[in-house]
Amino acid sequence: MFDSDLLNDDEFPGGVFSKELEGGRAGATIRLGDRGVSARIEDGFELFVAYSECQLEIGGNSGRMIFCRTPDRSVTIFCEDRRFLPALRQAATGELTEAVEAMLAKHSQRRWSARLTTWGVLVLCLVLLVGGYFVLMSGARAAVAAVPFAVDQKIGEAALPSVLGQFGSEIKDAETSRELQALIDSLNQHSPLKDVKFKVLVVESGDINAMALPGGTILILRGLLDTVKTPGELAGVLAHEISHVTMRHHLQQLVRTVGVVVAIEVMLGDVGGLVALGSQIATQATLNGYSQSQELEADREGVKLMHAAGYDPHEMVTMFENLPDANVPEVLSWLSTHPDSGLRAATIRQLIAELPRREYNPPALDLEALRERLGKARHNQPVAE
Repeated sequence: MFDSDLLNDDEFPGGVFSKELEGGRAGATIRLGDRGVSARIEDGFELFVAYSECQLEIGGNSGRMIFCRTPDRSVTIFCEDRRFLPALRQAATGELTEAVEAMLAKHSQRRWSARLTTWGVLVLCLVLLVGGYFVLMSGARAAVAAVPFAVDQKIGEAALPSVLGQFGSEIKDAETSRELQALIDSLNQHSPLKDVKFKVLVVESGDINAMALPGGTILILRGLLDTVKTPGELAGVLAHEISHVTMRHHLQQLVRTVGVVVAIEVMLGDVGGLVALGSQIATQATLNGYSQSQELEADREGVKLMHAAGYDPHEMVTMFENLPDANVPEVLSWLSTHPDSGLRAATIRQLIAELPRREYNPPALDLEALRERLGKARHNQPVAE
């Protein structure tokens, strides 16, 4: 994106994450000044992280990406140029010396780890030649099947604070949480992973959406609760999100994204790097969303959950028909990139036609009372300083 020959000695090619930017991220020219690190994008807009507040991390797919963050993580400036870290140590005049030294040591350790991984890849290639190729052909699903579900939970827990930061604060109302939790539990008892402990959070956001983090935390945005017309429509959305978790789509997508090397490590039982990298990617919202096949798979499983729980799965259809595609938010598309709502509705109708007939009952949930309670909770909630 940037021609490094056009940059000064104290400038580096890189980028920046911030909610102030359209899309949340942009390429930028990184400059090391007297007081801190600045990122200037093409239109001249500039973001800044002071050395005195800078929180350093190293990671990315290459393992060499340097992240300079503000304490509240509202601004993250990143650079992969090999010259950047030594230059940062010099420019920060002692304020970041200890952090940079620790990062250089960690980077050296990663290089050794990469060499060992390379040998592992060579060994694996030999195994593939004698009959192991089918393991990789089965893709991320085979790798994920051997990973304890605790890995999903750790990734979700690490990502939750920043995911909440993308939308707003939690609206806390004990009665609402109890009712929504009961609805989720009534669906989950029919899922293939019944021991998943789901947790529901209602978030102050006008976006019409719900999303599930790896491990079982489900965020329901206020805009969705204001939009659904019946408890059954809400159950349809939640059944879909529950299915993403129990079918472990998050981890499958993560393994696909980070590549074969990490998938090999997962299959060999080394999940430490996956947890660290997964939470980092989740926090920065840089993964692509679910594949269309995963979305439709979650719809299929969600329909089965609704049918088994005694809820009319046709209400999942009405939800998608009443939800224009324009209302699906772009933020955190790795958590929820939906295929066309019309396609989903048609597919769900076909799935319902294949189910055995039974009597359906709507979920026991008073939406109007719930909305009224949330309105009071929002009014009484302290304003963040």
